[in-house]
Amino acid sequence: MDILKTALLEMCRKKKRSFFYPDLIIQEMYPEDWRHFYPELVLLIESLLQKSTIELEGPRSSDLYQDIVNRTIKIRCLGKPKS
Repeated sequence: MDILKTALLEMCRKKKRSFFYPDLIIQEMYPEDWRHFYPELVLLIESLLQKSTIELEGPRSSDLYQDIVNRTIKIRCLGKPKS
């Protein structure tokens, strides 16, 4: 399992059933360079949405990248996160 997905699932454990901004994950992992990891975060979120592992809160546009950067959406895990 890749480290970004592991970090996202860990954030889900911390936040329980609360929504959170997805970029908090990369900010914790890479405090200096987190802005460079948006593309990987977008791919992970798209994958987890397709698998119905997470859900979104907030108005979603056609550009998930901008939604994350502009913090117009939040995410939360559906069910208990598994490693």
